[in-house]
Amino acid sequence: MALVAVAAAGCGSSHGGSTLSSWNPRLTIRPVRATIPQILGTSANALGGAARAGGWHGGVALEDRRRYKNRQVVSGVDERRLVPPPAAVNGVPVFVEVDNVEIVWSYDNGNVPGTDHDTSGNACLVGVHRSNRSCIHIEIDGRWKAKRWAPADFPLNAPIDVQGYIYWDNPHPEEGVPFDSAPSGYIRGHYATGWEIHPVSAWRRHVG
Repeated sequence: MALVAVAAAGCGSSHGGSTLSSWNPRLTIRPVRATIPQILGTSANALGGAARAGGWHGGVALEDRRRYKNRQVVSGVDERRLVPPPAAVNGVPVFVEVDNVEIVWSYDNGNVPGTDHDTSGNACLVGVHRSNRSCIHIEIDGRWKAKRWAPADFPLNAPIDVQGYIYWDNPHPEEGVPFDSAPSGYIRGHYATGWEIHPVSAWRRHVG
C-alpha cells in the first residue's frame, strides 16, 4: 500500500525551541521530550535488557489490555492499535519525542497477507555504542497506515527525530520474533525487553 506522508510528519526538518508540538497534523496533543535511556531505565532482566519496573516512570506505558475467554476477546483493547491511543496513562505522559537516533534495521510488512501491516524498525542513539541500553524497537502501525495517519517509512542510518507512544510489548516468541539482539550486533531483535515506541506518529530529519 502506498503511504501518504502527512505534511511535516514524514521527513520535515529539525528546528530549535523548547516548546514541543506534534508534527502530525492529525494530533493536537503535545509530546514530552524523552531519551532512550529514560524510557528503558536502569533495571535489567536476566538477558541484560531493560526490565519494566525500572523503566519510564516506574513502568508506565500503553499495553495490551485485552482479556480472553475460550480464545475470544471478552474485554479490553490492545492500546497500540488505537488511532490515536491515549497520550497519558494514570496521569503520566506516554506521547514522547526522542531526538537524534538512527534506524539500524527496518522491515515493512504492509503488503504481507495475514500480518498487522506494521513497519518495524530499531532505533539507536547516534554516535553511541549499540547495546540493549542505547537502542529501542519502534513501529509505524498498520492501522495508522489504513487511515492515512501514518508517516512514511523510516530512512536507514540517518539521524532523525521521532514522535510516538511508549508501549510495553510482552515477548511473543511464537511469532518468531528474536528477543535477544546481541547475536546480530544489536541491529535486529527487541533488545531483550518489552519497551517500544509503538505507534510512531511522525519523524523528521535531525539537524544540529
